[in-house]
Amino acid sequence: MRRPIRPTLLVALVAIAGGCALTPDSTDAPWCDDYNVLMLEAQSVPSAQLLPCFELLPKGWSPGTTHIDERGTTFTLDSTVAGSDAATVSLTAACTTDGYVQVPSDETDTERFELVTSVSGRYTGIRVYRFTGGCASIDFAFETGASSSLANEASLALSFVPRERVNEAIRAVTDGREQLDPVGDG
Repeated sequence: MRRPIRPTLLVALVAIAGGCALTPDSTDAPWCDDYNVLMLEAQSVPSAQLLPCFELLPKGWSPGTTHIDERGTTFTLDSTVAGSDAATVSLTAACTTDGYVQVPSDETDTERFELVTSVSGRYTGIRVYRFTGGCASIDFAFETGASSSLANEASLALSFVPRERVNEAIRAVTDGREQLDPVGDG
């Protein structure tokens, strides 16, 4: 379920956005090869060197809603077992990990932290990936009876694209005339 880069839209968004974020349709999921949405995500947290996105979705999982604005990016994952909005991914410039347990990370260039808030009846918890310039958190809120092991399935759907890769795509599509993070005049 991959989407090609749409050069015309990308050029238009670069020209229009010019440093401020826009909100895509709620159906525009952040796929790792959709540079149109990733560009907006990058603008929502200008310091973030990694951008969370969907690479592949495990069976039974589907994209929910996406919201991108100047405060960050949020997108959800729906599950046929764990329920609608079973996992909410948020990209922010900073996060707190006080009270969390640090565990080995499954993602390159990240630190991973876990906080389980409930396993009684209904699994809820938070997984945080901290990296240069930002944090991506996954808030799990499963329906009663859904196994906590589904958190690992949801995490398999999440991947990260380096900010520089999005910048390279913008430069390629605009023949070098535009870039994600324009250099200031001084």
